[in-house]
Amino acid sequence: MAILRPDQWMPKGVASLEPAALRAISENDHNLCVVASAGAGKTEFLAQKADYLLSTGLCRAPQRILAISFKSDAAKNLKDRVRARCDPALSSRFDSLTFDAFSKGLIDRFGPLVPPPYTPSPNYEIVFPAFRDWDDFLARHGYRHLSGKTLEKAVARCRLPIADLNLKKPEWKDVLERFWREYYRDETATQLTFPMINRLTNYVLSSDPRLIAGLRATYPFVFLDEFQDTTYGQYDLLKQLFLDSEARVTAVGDNKQRIMVWAGAMPDAFTTFASDFHAKQETLLSNWRSHPELVEIQHVIALTLEQSSAKPDAKRIKDVDGDVCAIWDYADRASECEGVAQWIADAVSAGEMAPEDCAILIRFRPDKLETELGPALASVGLRLRNVARMPKGAKIAIQDILTEDLTVCLMAMIRVSAFPKAPDDWHVLVDRISTMWGIDPNDEDEQDALQDDLGAKVAEVRSYLAGNSPSGASCAELTQSILDFIGETELRATVPSYHRDKDYLRARDGFLLLLQESAEDRDDWAEVVNSFDGIDQVPLMSIHKSKGLEFHTVIFFGLDERSWWNFEPDDSEEMRAFFVAFTRAMQRVFFTSCSGRGTKLTYIDDLIGRVGVERIPGPPS
Repeated sequence: MAILRPDQWMPKGVASLEPAALRAISENDHNLCVVASAGAGKTEFLAQKADYLLSTGLCRAPQRILAISFKSDAAKNLKDRVRARCDPALSSRFDSLTFDAFSKGLIDRFGPLVPPPYTPSPNYEIVFPAFRDWDDFLARHGYRHLSGKTLEKAVARCRLPIADLNLKKPEWKDVLERFWREYYRDETATQLTFPMINRLTNYVLSSDPRLIAGLRATYPFVFLDEFQDTTYGQYDLLKQLFLDSEARVTAVGDNKQRIMVWAGAMPDAFTTFASDFHAKQETLLSNWRSHPELVEIQHVIALTLEQSSAKPDAKRIKDVDGDVCAIWDYADRASECEGVAQWIADAVSAGEMAPEDCAILIRFRPDKLETELGPALASVGLRLRNVARMPKGAKIAIQDILTEDLTVCLMAMIRVSAFPKAPDDWHVLVDRISTMWGIDPNDEDEQDALQDDLGAKVAEVRSYLAGNSPSGASCAELTQSILDFIGETELRATVPSYHRDKDYLRARDGFLLLLQESAEDRDDWAEVVNSFDGIDQVPLMSIHKSKGLEFHTVIFFGLDERSWWNFEPDDSEEMRAFFVAFTRAMQRVFFTSCSGRGTKLTYIDDLIGRVGVERIPGPPS
C-alpha cells in the first residue's frame, strides 16, 4: 500500500471541510485544542485526522493512534468512521476507547505491579455506589458531619498512596483509608469504582516508568473527544502519560456542552490543557447537522452560556414544511400523549421521517412516561423503545448493549446472514475478526482464507435461519454458534473490558436477552434484527442520554415545573444539558406542556421566544 505525501492527501467520505479543520488536521508540530460547536462534526474531524496520519505514514507502523471518548457509543462511532475511511491495514492501528476502558485495560494487564497494599485482586467487582451509599459509609464510621458527595469527589481526586497526601483536614486521611480498606482490601469482596481504577492506574504508572515509556512509544498521537467532560482523575492520567513527551495530543470539545460536572468533570479543562500542553487553538464554526432556523435558536441558548459565543455557519437545508419549533399546549396528560402519538404517526405516514428518527426526550425517569406514552403510540400502530430499560433478567441497559463489542460482532454476522446485501456489516466482520485472530491485514493469503471461512460461516448461519423459526432456544443456539466461530477466548483477549468474567457475562447475557426479547411473536429473522436495532420504534430517553446522538425530530416531553422541577436557569450545567439535547435535532424541535401536570416553565418560553418560537395548541389525536 502506497504512502501518500501530506500534500497528496484528500478528505474521504465528505464533500468538504472548513479551512480551520484542514489546518488542524495538518498541524502536527504542536498539541491542539479544537473548540467545535454543536453539529460542527467533531467526530468526523477526528476520523479525517486519523486517516491523514495513517495514510501519510506520519503514524508509522507499528505505532498506533489512541482515541479517548467519554462514552462507549462515541468511541464506537469514531472507530467505525475511521474504518470507513482507511484501508483495513491502517484502521487496525486505531484504538478507540473510553477513559474507563483504557484505565481498566491497564489495570487488568498490569495490576500485579501495583505496590501493596493496593495491589488489586484478580476477582474484583466493579460497583456504582448510589448517593446514599457514600452517606451510609460515613454514618457507619462515625462521620455523619461529613458529606457523602465530598467523599465521592475525594476518592476520585486523591492519589495513592493515601499516606503521602497533604490533606487540609487530617480526618479525611482516616476516612479515605477506611474507605479503601472496606471497599477494596477486603479479599472476600473486592469492589472498585471506575474512579478508583483510575487512581490505581496512576499509581502503577508512577511505580514503573517503563510502562509510561512503552505507552508513549506505542501512541505518538492521542485524540481526546468531548474533552470538556474530562475529570480531574482522567486529566491526571493524561498528564502522567503524555505531558512533556513527543506525543501530539489533540483535544476536541465545547465548553457549552459540559454536562458532567456532577460526575467530577473539570470546570476549566480546555484552559488547563492549553496551558499545560502549550496547545494551539482552532475553532470549528460550521454546523452540518441542523438547518438554519434551529441554528438561530441554538445560538440564543448558547449566548446564555457564553456571551462571546460565535454564531455558527449553518450548512444544512430545511427539508420539512410547517413549524420548525413550537411549544404544544395540552389540557391533560391523556390528550398530550395521544396528540404526540398521532403527530408522529402522521409524519411517518407522510414520509417525512422513520419512527426511529423521532426522539422523545424527558428530563428524568423515562420508565414512568413509557407506561403512559407506550399505549398511545401502540394505538396508532407505533412502538415506543425506552433505551434506558434493561431487558428482563439483564444487568445492562438496551442503549449500552447496542454499543458492546460483542454485540457489534454478533449482529454483523446475523445481519449479513439475514439480509443478502449488507456490505458494511461484512467489512465490520472482516476487520474485527482479523484483529481477534491476529491476521495481518497485508497478508493476502491469510485475508483470502479469512474471507473463505467467513463465507462458509455466513452460509451456515443463513441455512440455520431458514430452517429455524425465531424463539428463545434458537436465539441461544445462534448466539453460541457465532461465538464458537469467532472464538470467545479471542474476543475476550481483544476487548480489555471482557477480561473479567463478570464484565463479559454481563455483555453476553444482555445481548442474548435482548435478542430473545426481539424474537418474541415474530416469524421472520429479518424482523428480529430490525426489532433488535430499534427500527420502526420511537426512542425514549433522558436528555443526558441523548448526548452524542442525532435525530430528524426531537420532542421534549413535559415542559412544565413538575417534570422539570429542579431546573434553574441560573444553573449553567442545567442549561448546558438543555443546550446539548436541543442540538440533537436536524430538522425540528417541539416541546409539550400539560396544564394538568404543572405550571408552565416560562423561562424557556421567554428564551426561545426571542427568535419567534410560539406556544400553540398541540396537535389533536
